Amino acid sequence: MTTHAQLQRQQALALRLQHAKRALSFAELHAYLLEETVLRDVATSYSRRTFERDLKAIEEDFGITVRYDARQRGYVVDPADAVPLLAGHQRLLEAMELHAFLRLPAALTPHVQLEARRPLGLEHLRPLVAAVQAQQLVEFTYSKFWEDRPTRRVAGPMLLKEFRGRWYVLAVQPGTGALRCFGLDRISDLAPTFQAFRPPNGFDAAAYYEQAFGIIRPDDEAPQEITLLLSPVQGRYVQTFPLHASQRLLSQTASETRVSLRVYDTHDLRMELLSMGEEVEVLAPASLREWMQGSCAKAAAHY
Repeated sequence: MTTHAQLQRQQALALRLQHAKRALSFAELHAYLLEETVLRDVATSYSRRTFERDLKAIEEDFGITVRYDARQRGYVVDPADAVPLLAGHQRLLEAMELHAFLRLPAALTPHVQLEARRPLGLEHLRPLVAAVQAQQLVEFTYSKFWEDRPTRRVAGPMLLKEFRGRWYVLAVQPGTGALRCFGLDRISDLAPTFQAFRPPNGFDAAAYYEQAFGIIRPDDEAPQEITLLLSPVQGRYVQTFPLHASQRLLSQTASETRVSLRVYDTHDLRMELLSMGEEVEVLAPASLREWMQGSCAKAAAHY
């Protein structure tokens, strides 16, 4: 039984019990797992003892307490833990499940077409989540794209973040207290140190990237009001898949759509805007508009 299969099974149990309108028996939950678990790993070996271990793991990992209700003859979620899993937590679990899915038997290859560019580093998610929860330092080897030699790092992981199919960990450096963001695809030889650390005073994981597009979050700049003019097709696209949570529709006609965002002007944002080509025009701020003009001119010069 792999760790990934266990996690997927525990996730399925947590979601089923949270959404249940009544108590569910062990037999009902067992049947549900046979139907919903992608790896089909519980057909003959899933015992009550394993089930009890899963319930303990669900309480430790998800903060959801499941108890047996003798009167209803089934398992229910403690009312105090009835709040659904956070969207970010759910997405993290999906990434872990994807890592397990990519290990499916070769016999299924003709029926499953995956993108050639597979995300790397997903195996680090589980140990990093454990380190975040325990507030313990981890040690790893890190390779930067712009440096030839990898370096050994020690850091305190505080936040896991997904961007463009890649996963990153925001961590604090012991001693200096500086925050650094590391791509999981460039991490190797990850190991726990079991040494405790403290997050910086006032650090709020939920709000840290609130006004950032991507993984870059300047500490010495303020967010800006970005105004974009989009083609009709691109305008409809960004309305169904917003660029950022702060996106607001300013106006829409048959020939154009105008939206605004309140985010940091970062490299990630600029690369996103460049990828839209002629489908977007930056109206404000002036500094970003000028940069787009210069960058587009340089790109055109290559042709």
